[in-house]
Amino acid sequence: MSSKPATPATIATVTMNPSIDQHILIDRLVKDDAIRAREIRRDPGGKGINVSRALKELGAETLAFGITGGGAGYIVRALLHERGIRFETVEVGEETRINFIVTDRSDGTQTRISSPGPWVTLEEAERLRDLVLAHRPAPAWWVLGGSLPRGIPADFYARLIRALQGRGARCFLDADDDALKIGIEARPYGIKPNDDELGRLVGRRLRSEAEILAAAREVLDSGVGVVAVTLGERGALVVTSSSVIHTLTPAVEVHSKVGAGDSFLAGFVHALSRGESLEAAARLATAAGTAAVIHEGTQLCRREDVDRLAVQVSVETRPAAAAARVAPFPRSLPRDVVCGTPVDPELVSFHALYQGVSYRFCSLACQRRFESEPQHYAERPAARVETP
Repeated sequence: MSSKPATPATIATVTMNPSIDQHILIDRLVKDDAIRAREIRRDPGGKGINVSRALKELGAETLAFGITGGGAGYIVRALLHERGIRFETVEVGEETRINFIVTDRSDGTQTRISSPGPWVTLEEAERLRDLVLAHRPAPAWWVLGGSLPRGIPADFYARLIRALQGRGARCFLDADDDALKIGIEARPYGIKPNDDELGRLVGRRLRSEAEILAAAREVLDSGVGVVAVTLGERGALVVTSSSVIHTLTPAVEVHSKVGAGDSFLAGFVHALSRGESLEAAARLATAAGTAAVIHEGTQLCRREDVDRLAVQVSVETRPAAAAARVAPFPRSLPRDVVCGTPVDPELVSFHALYQGVSYRFCSLACQRRFESEPQHYAERPAARVETP
């Protein structure tokens, strides 16, 4: 599928597992009963695609890449075309996923049902990688986001980030679990986890701002340039090696949290791509994320709301050295014997059994390294987590 050339200001996104997000508004959810929908809205979805949608709303030039298949894939392409978003895609044999978001008017709850998505072969994934790397002129800013479909190795984002940044681009990664853990090994320019995702990344619960900052610093020490942590109604923390920026969101009525983080990231990258400061980027990002939650379903932010809310966002900046510091991790937590990362047994599921002892790991990659030569790693101190 062809597109007209990108301009130098274009921000490109990559979505490996796109979706059709169908929002259904009902009066009341009653099990084992026929329920009449009051409203149905259908939008193209997936983290990268959502970022492109929000960027387009903010007036930025954007180009989306992704994998699609079947009739649902055709609808995703058509919906993006309707919104004026250029979409380069690789076609696969299985159907693009359809997700459902059900909003119950009676109590304001929102239920999300996410599909796993298609099985994608390594050959198909490499075709998308080649498509991304071959695009000219090459965009200077990239957002890679969302889950990886079945069949794609967890290091896909890491390899793509290395290739893009090796050519001078700047990449933001917005993923979770192994895709994020392995992805940061490629040292992306920035990542945008929420506080729960950051906790899973470092292998422990984060109960306070000080613990979030300590975790963010661990990620910075691995070579990432910016860690932007979204905190919902508490705002966001943008952490670099030299500063900590804390934004506070304006008080609004929340109708849907779908895509709030994607809208935040769109605002953040859009501001940076225009040469604005981190403080200005954090302000615009927080306004965009807040603007997304005031609308039902999967509508994301609207530009007029972002402009109105931006002046209401409170921004506090302080030097990194002045930020409260805590021990980087609780001393009681055992360490991953492969990489040395502290792991919370209640949060991580990666484990292996060797000579009657169970070991836990921060990622699947470390688990596999252990399994390849367990006798080597088992000799290390603080290795044992539990004895079955």
